[in-house]
Amino acid sequence: MYFKAIKEEILKSKRIGLSFHTSPDGDAIGSTLALLNALRYLGKDSYIISRDVISDNLSFLSLSNEIDGSITEPKINTDLVIVLDCGNVDRISADLSNYNGKIINIDHHISNENYGFINYVDIKAASTCEISYLLIEEFGISFDDKTDIEVAIGNAIYTGIVTDTGSFRHSNVTSRTHNIAAKLIESGVDNSKIHSNLFDNKPFNKVKLMGSVLSDIELVLDNKVAILQIPQGMLEDFNLLNTDTSDIISVGLGIKGVEVSMLLKEVKDGVKGSLRSKNNVDVRKIAEVYGGGGHIKAAGVMLKDVGIAEAKERLLKILKEEMHL
Repeated sequence: MYFKAIKEEILKSKRIGLSFHTSPDGDAIGSTLALLNALRYLGKDSYIISRDVISDNLSFLSLSNEIDGSITEPKINTDLVIVLDCGNVDRISADLSNYNGKIINIDHHISNENYGFINYVDIKAASTCEISYLLIEEFGISFDDKTDIEVAIGNAIYTGIVTDTGSFRHSNVTSRTHNIAAKLIESGVDNSKIHSNLFDNKPFNKVKLMGSVLSDIELVLDNKVAILQIPQGMLEDFNLLNTDTSDIISVGLGIKGVEVSMLLKEVKDGVKGSLRSKNNVDVRKIAEVYGGGGHIKAAGVMLKDVGIAEAKERLLKILKEEMHL
């Protein structure tokens, strides 16, 4: 029913803007670019609204060059804005303050605030890309013909699924996730090439950045929490302003005995915190205390107007309570 309503809104709209959450990951980018490619194929005047720019490891995707931070609010005469993979209004990578049109909210986060005119939030989906795939099928794009457009869309969807499931290892993976991945590979998506683009394509400076961050890694709370820090200026020093840092936080989670990995990145107006959990700690709860959100095992938060030391202290206080330490 929801897909039917979304399809109707898209078909009657002349100009459509697409956006996602701030500091977009592979799922946000993948689900959005998949839909952008599909809408363009259907002849729709559609475009990206984003304060963010594409990270280097996602720049192989079709139309990724349009995520360049140049359009930060809806264009004139935009009928519809579709926001993907974003649980709350504050985290949308777009300025919608002067926009009075309809918003469709497509997501899989349990903490979603249902801020749209239509809200399609499937918390059982392993990624928003799964939802994008099912929606695009509704428009008659079957992924059976191995056409260039199907492969372009498929590459974006597969990318989001791989990144949001930790290469299919997280507990959010379902048989539907694997079925969609299988269908995409049948349609011509080169899964090995995508994996190489995502994970085996690090600039030398990125490896040096990882070394620098890991050299100062801390273990706290009975060695159950790993803390990694990127102070302000470090990304500039390595000339890596657009780099994805999710692989750095994963290293912390790979340490024996560690239950939670926390990456704190100092930015102009505060500290961005990323949290990952291995087993039973619900890191979403920690993020939500300070207005963030996400999943039980992966969440993000922005702490405004504080430095890394204070951000660390605040998050560890809540984390200690959550872990009963």
